[in-house]
Parts: sequence; structure tokens; C-alpha cells
Amino acid sequence: MLGDIHLGRIVNAKRLAAMVERVNTLHPDLVLLAGDTIDEDVGPFAEQQMPAVFHRLQSRLGCYAIFGNHEYIGGQAAEASRSISEAGVIVLRDQTRLVDDSFYLVGRDDRSSPRANHHPRAPLSALLQGVDRTRPIIMLDHQPFHLEEAEEAGIDLQLSGHTHRGQLYPNNYITHRMFEDDWGYLRKGATQYIVTCGFGTWGPPLRTGNSPEIVDITLHFTGGSSLSREGK
Repeated sequence: MLGDIHLGRIVNAKRLAAMVERVNTLHPDLVLLAGDTIDEDVGPFAEQQMPAVFHRLQSRLGCYAIFGNHEYIGGQAAEASRSISEAGVIVLRDQTRLVDDSFYLVGRDDRSSPRANHHPRAPLSALLQGVDRTRPIIMLDHQPFHLEEAEEAGIDLQLSGHTHRGQLYPNNYITHRMFEDDWGYLRKGATQYIVTCGFGTWGPPLRTGNSPEIVDITLHFTGGSSLSREGK
């Protein structure tokens, strides 16, 4: 999982290429982008030929992405969706996919989408209609608010980003108060949560008090719809 890459003029194609190379060394089965892949302006994504860089990703089951708030801030949501799709990434906006005839991947649209789309994002209950509950369910939701929704809906694993863990110290104290889980692993009942502090930066290309990360998750399917977590 990668979140908050914020690709643009600062986090550029060279940085993306280094990221792709690092991801490929992990030999992932699946790559998941947890929102804010593009930093508002879609222009640099095309100008720097970033779709071609994304096509170097090697993943057995492909690469999926959801939108974060920054895909909407720039007012270019349609262009962002098209550009990310051209990079060989499947964009899920309030959609559910059965992956490898094995588990479900739920991609929620961002909480900011109603301001751009002028209609609310789909309720989680609607996204889970017709889902075989005997299979594991993994959900991507950019902003880790209202974690109880995933627990009540029977989601096995929620993956989020957005927080940057404050990006600049001591902002991490603010995000720690804002979010039940602003970074790392949490379990609530049968639902597990992982929030990444992100790979890129927003604004100044600087982090203090935390480091950019690629989250390497190993999942064990233990029978029924449960998942166990080995490491991060």
C-alpha cells in the first residue's frame, strides 16, 4: 500500500521511478494506492510521462487506486481518473471488485467528493450488496474518520492515508487528537485498520518526526471471512 504520493512538480517522475523500483523489489501480489496519488494539478502527471513509469510496476494481481481529497481540490477529477487509468491502474470510486476469485476490494470515494459531485458518496451498505460474506473484504478509504462504520459493516481490513502523521513535527500531536488511528495498526473487534503516513509530501518537500513509507502487508486467510496480520 502507498498513500499520499502527491505527484506533481515537487514529487516528480524521478521520485516516482524510485518508488516503483522499491515496490518491485517486494514482489507484491497487489499494489493499492490509498488516495492523493496526484497533487491537484493533473498537468505534470502527463507532461513528465508518469503513466509510463507506473506501467513498470510488477504486481501479480494488478494495481488499484481510490481518490483522496487532492484529486478533487484541483477541480480535475475526471482528468485525474483518466490519467491514473492510463497508467494501468484501476480506479475504484464507490465500487467493489472480486479479486482473484478470492477476496473483495472495496474502494470508497473520498469524503470530499460531495462538494465536487454534488451528491453524497455511496453508503457502505450499498457497496456491500451482493457481496459473499464468506470471503474476506478489504476496503480502501482515504480519510480514516468514523472507523466504526467499517467495524459495523463487517469489513475485515481497512486501509487509509491522509494524515501524513502531521508531516512536520509537532503536527503529529494534532493528527493524534483528530484521528482514532493517525498512523499504524489498530484493531476494533474483528476489523483491522492500517493507516499510512504516506510516501510523498504536501507543500514543502520536507518531513520531520516521521519518514515516507511503502507499507508491506502480509495477509493470511484463516477461513470464513477473517484475516490475520503478520507484519507491516
